[in-house]
Amino acid sequence: MSDKDARGFTAEQIEGIKTGVAKRRTTTDRAGFRGVDRVEITVLEGLEYEARNPHETGVMRVGEPVDRGGLGEGSSPLSLVITGAASCLMNQFIRSAVADDLPVRFLGAAVKGEFSRVAGGGFEQITIEFRAEGTLTDEQVTGLVATAEHLCYIHVTLRQAVRMTTILLVDGVERARSVTGPERAGA
Repeated sequence: MSDKDARGFTAEQIEGIKTGVAKRRTTTDRAGFRGVDRVEITVLEGLEYEARNPHETGVMRVGEPVDRGGLGEGSSPLSLVITGAASCLMNQFIRSAVADDLPVRFLGAAVKGEFSRVAGGGFEQITIEFRAEGTLTDEQVTGLVATAEHLCYIHVTLRQAVRMTTILLVDGVERARSVTGPERAGA
């Protein structure tokens, strides 16, 4: 059995994280450092689907609630979008903290997506609140938030169209709040 640190990582995982983060931070050739992902979606019944990435073992169950014509057995596409945004950014918080040997452990997150349901409407704001414990200086907090947002593909993509708010709570105290997004006329 392998030994894990207080955050739940083995020495091999830590080395892999550090190597990966260092490569992302130093690579400037965007064309040579491109990624492609693919998900196959199968209709199970009505508005219920099963989604699989052929390179991963997990299966996602997608569906609509009963009041919108579904069976209520899967996560709605809207829930999956905001879950993806929060979990991708959390990955970058954790990876950056590990890579920089920061004394912090992430516990979880809550995400709220505000959107318009009218035809042609979309997400207007996504707020993600991260919970962590540890001892970080103000400089470490500021650097960690900036780095995580910069390394998160989903955050970088969404902030071009949606107001994104990142809140970092450490030991129950708000230590950082970052608001990014498109400039809106009259906003």
